[in-house]
Amino acid sequence: MRARIATLALMLGLGLGVAQLARADLLVLDGRAPLTLPGPALYDRMCSPCHGAAGDGRGPAAPWLWPRPRDFTAAAFKWRSTPVGQPPTDADLAATIRFGAPGTSMPGFAAVLGDDEITQLVGVVRAFGPAGAPSKPMRPPPPAPTGDLAARGLALWTSLGCVACHGTGRGDGPAAAALGERAPYDLTAEPLRRPRPGEDDAAIDAALYASIATGLDGTPMPGSDRPAPELWALVAYVDTIRYRGPIAQNAQALPSRAIANDRAASFAAGYWPGAGAPEEAVLFGGAIDPMGPPPPSLAPAEASLSERQCARCHAKQAREWTGTIHSQAGSPGLIAQILRPGFDMAPKAIESCQRCHGPLAEQQPTRPIFDPALRAEGVTCAACHVRGWTRHGPPLLAPSLLQNPGYPLATLAIYERADFCLPCHQLPARLAVNGRPLLDTYREWLTGPYMKRGIQCQSCHMPNREHTWKGVHDPDTFRQGIKLEAIAARTPGGAVNARARVTNVGAGHFLPTTPTPAAWLRITLVDAAGRAIAGARAEKRLGRAIEFKDGGWHELEDTRIPPGGSRELAGAWADGRVAEAVAARISIEVHPDDYYEGFYQRALKGKLAPANRALYEAALTRAQGSYYVAETRDVPLTTPSSPSPRAAPGR
Repeated sequence: MRARIATLALMLGLGLGVAQLARADLLVLDGRAPLTLPGPALYDRMCSPCHGAAGDGRGPAAPWLWPRPRDFTAAAFKWRSTPVGQPPTDADLAATIRFGAPGTSMPGFAAVLGDDEITQLVGVVRAFGPAGAPSKPMRPPPPAPTGDLAARGLALWTSLGCVACHGTGRGDGPAAAALGERAPYDLTAEPLRRPRPGEDDAAIDAALYASIATGLDGTPMPGSDRPAPELWALVAYVDTIRYRGPIAQNAQALPSRAIANDRAASFAAGYWPGAGAPEEAVLFGGAIDPMGPPPPSLAPAEASLSERQCARCHAKQAREWTGTIHSQAGSPGLIAQILRPGFDMAPKAIESCQRCHGPLAEQQPTRPIFDPALRAEGVTCAACHVRGWTRHGPPLLAPSLLQNPGYPLATLAIYERADFCLPCHQLPARLAVNGRPLLDTYREWLTGPYMKRGIQCQSCHMPNREHTWKGVHDPDTFRQGIKLEAIAARTPGGAVNARARVTNVGAGHFLPTTPTPAAWLRITLVDAAGRAIAGARAEKRLGRAIEFKDGGWHELEDTRIPPGGSRELAGAWADGRVAEAVAARISIEVHPDDYYEGFYQRALKGKLAPANRALYEAALTRAQGSYYVAETRDVPLTTPSSPSPRAAPGR
């Protein structure tokens, strides 16, 4: 059984999708065909981003995670109920999947996976490591004794050597510096990571006891065979110094260790950083090789890299692609920067930009095969789907696609996973500003509430496999991501107070996610004729404001809204002019290209060649033409004698 699951895991590691597994010449597992098994498919969608297709902890998300994801092939599991050196029980592995590891990127899946699905994942996890029968758990500990256990625990903390690594509890012991990545974390500033069913004192104490008694495999933390009363005393002492604050949700600032660890990596924007899946690396694992002469077996339309010819057979997808941001990635603003006199952009820098704005070799202006018309198509069809004149796509073909057996086709599971979008929607950790990469969308999704529910980027941005990729530039998409609430009132003294709150209810990442767009939440008092009252206005910018100066990037503010989070704006006016106010007008105005608008304006103030100036002017016109008001409403002022209704939520 274990060997057969390992065969499935290996095939997933080679980038094979579920449909391919069903066609593969494999033995039936437990009397069922592989397609009916939830384990491998669930692992591919929910576990492989971090732990990798081969289970070695080198998934595409690994460069942004600290601590690093567990390497299942080493079979060194920290959280066990078994004696030191013994493998965990199935229940131990299930508990980690069910409850997650607080304070890390490992989420709990209890709310979204049933017991049978978790059992299947346990089988997959075990299959990656050496074969061996699971151990039996240790006996449950006796109840904790009474008395001043914490004082006794402090003495044991020193006499038993805990202080050598843990120091004051901050991981600052004299031996910690030599442990590198395996150094203990700060118990006073980070939550206890051991999986547990709750955050009550009993669950925390039981988790502390288990960690002290069993140790943490794969780390210098040994288990202890000391008498139970001594272990309970240590638990009591740690309980006095441990972190008791909230457990952070969503993408927090990267710790300095994660940034430093990534500085030695070679991963760059536009590349897929995963390991162990060579077919997937064909797509984004390196610079895309020139296609070369098309094989004679292809018809003239198939032997073209232009979207115009792709549209002959893929009409629906081409119609959806036309007008998208992907189709406009080879924009005037991009070309203006590349051609800017005196800028002297190095070929490597140009290729770095082109990796996402036009990744084909034939779109690279530094290559002799450069095709300007093809670059103008931006992220064209072939950029995602053609390598070496072979089409690539998701395992299950859309019914709208015309079947053509004569055109080679390779199907890959990555097309239905968020890490397909990772290369161009995530920057390396070493490029973090104030702890967050300037482009951090993939990590925001990874550590937010959507990943653990199996909701991929494609779920929202390519529903029904539509090639529209609607985002912040589309008013309806932005409206679907927010809920707007507001109240407004006049006090007995005649002053006016108003408060508005916008909540991210529909985006799986921060809203807005990149530093490019900005939205303004505004409150404006209006009179009976709907006219704005001068001086009675408040506003808050929602976005990540950055600037480049002194040779580096600097963050001015970050007021974006994480998934499920909210931002509020309040205003109060006592001026005599507000006597005419009858309502507070609440609005959200979006500037999708706010950062680049300012960039283009600054560039146009300088000396430019006519052709370059024309490109910047075109880019600025397009940026300023993208403004829209996502929502606006008038909230009547309540008075002390009138009810205090809350405005209806936004769409």
